[in-house]
Amino acid sequence: MLPLKIDIGETGINTTHGYAPGVGIAIGVHWASLSPKPTDTDVGIGLFGAFMSAPNDPSMTTGTGVSMGGAYLEVGHTLVRGDFARVWAAGRGEYLQSSAFGETKDGFGVTGRLSAELFVSGVGIEPRGVFLGAYAIGVYIEAGARDTVADVGMFHAGAGLTFRTPLVFSP
Repeated sequence: MLPLKIDIGETGINTTHGYAPGVGIAIGVHWASLSPKPTDTDVGIGLFGAFMSAPNDPSMTTGTGVSMGGAYLEVGHTLVRGDFARVWAAGRGEYLQSSAFGETKDGFGVTGRLSAELFVSGVGIEPRGVFLGAYAIGVYIEAGARDTVADVGMFHAGAGLTFRTPLVFSP
């Protein structure tokens, strides 16, 4: 198992047809998930996606769904860290493709986020395998701007759960 950070949550964006709520997910390989000792810096790369539905508009001949996804690079730093809890402030740069109302567009985005998590980290070596890094569970909030198709607003916001898994190798 890779040293992953997984985010699952609610997201939303304004469109010319109204507010579009939905779900967002991100998964990436992160340093704070691999580090055997608590770290104040996190760097990660991964993939993200969001699927939202705008209000039904009888004049629309195409679907009312909004989707976007792509790759991200994230850098974070702890604002507060204890033995088993920490609060992160992070920035994320994104390369994405958005699709809505019959249009598709490639673009870039930036997202700022705050997260708080309970964690445990360490190293374990035994005949059944190796454990290296951190397990964590927490919550996050985020907001940012994305270059999307014309009928979809630039600003987005979301909140949800975040999970970390360490590097686990078992022969």
